[in-house]
Amino acid sequence: MTKKNFQLSTFNFQLKILLVLLLFFSCRSPERKGEAGFETYYQPAHANGFYLEKKDDNKLLHVFNPWQGAENMELLYHLRPRERFHDTLPVNCIPVPVRRAVCLSTSHVAFIDCIGQTPTIAGVSGAGYITNPAILERIAAGEVRDVGYETLLSYETIVSLQPDVVFAYGIHDEMAAVTGKLNEMGIRVVYLADYLEETVLGKAEYMVAVAAFFQQEDAAIDRFAGIVRNYEAIAAKVRAAAPPKVIMNAPWRDTWYMPGADNYMNKLITDAGAQIIGLRSGRNSTPLSLESAYIYAMQAAYWLHPNAYRTLHELETADPRFARTPAFMTKKIYNNTRRLTPGGGSDFWESGVVYPDVVLKDLVRIFHPDIFPEHELVYYEQLL
Repeated sequence: MTKKNFQLSTFNFQLKILLVLLLFFSCRSPERKGEAGFETYYQPAHANGFYLEKKDDNKLLHVFNPWQGAENMELLYHLRPRERFHDTLPVNCIPVPVRRAVCLSTSHVAFIDCIGQTPTIAGVSGAGYITNPAILERIAAGEVRDVGYETLLSYETIVSLQPDVVFAYGIHDEMAAVTGKLNEMGIRVVYLADYLEETVLGKAEYMVAVAAFFQQEDAAIDRFAGIVRNYEAIAAKVRAAAPPKVIMNAPWRDTWYMPGADNYMNKLITDAGAQIIGLRSGRNSTPLSLESAYIYAMQAAYWLHPNAYRTLHELETADPRFARTPAFMTKKIYNNTRRLTPGGGSDFWESGVVYPDVVLKDLVRIFHPDIFPEHELVYYEQLL
């Protein structure tokens, strides 16, 4: 290759990457202006991070601020009917209905499963964390591959699977480099921001966004409407009940983290008719000293999510002071580990994202056992 040809090749490569970034990361003002000629056909009632537009049989998915720290960022995805799709289209164009997908989050698996499209999943991130029985069977049979985790993804594996789309999530903007690499290899990546939503219903509503890639929006909209009705009916049962005090989590490396007052978990516990104590303002978890957290623990009637502990003996062995808390002495300690995989994955973070009404019913059964006495816990277990 001559020096001139090398320089031209380098320029073309840089130009291609620039075009990819311009197409993929389109930033708009927060007013969320739609595309010319397109009309909004699904405006979420609970989620803040997406909406859908359409023009004839062409659809657009708008995703906002897909990772922590992102501001005024909008990603735009064109969902193009498969019969009019070709590989030379920009990387933010996805053929629909999707036939092969890679899921980088367990919640993506659950969204796809709830619309009956599990057979389309060809790859997952962290197979040991998956709880879906059908996917586990296909992993064992070699039909679903593990593609690695976050910035340590196996690009070779993903390319070999030839997916129509990779559903991704961004913890930070370092994932942009991963996206650029995949796009360069012809892989189309869609970011979903469900984990950043401020309510459990907002998280669950992403089933509609995912369903659009499979042309199953109507079914997802109906499913989500039923979940909302169930959730609101359950929450209404405990509005007049006296809320017991709850302590959350357990020490991690000598620090006890409490959820923020604006965190979705606080809103979920409130809807279940209970009150988290030790909260600080804001959305993010706040570190507390062990001494401060123990003071709160001595005031709480219930204790939820004590990290990985699953028995009272494990808790007491970790710190004998735990045995003196009211929740320990009355055995009112519960963890979201009832459906746990050997690798440490919890279905609470998989199907529990899609079915917040079931999670809520579990919590009401814990805090107010007389309201749903017949309900058997699905995601929670009592520490004994």
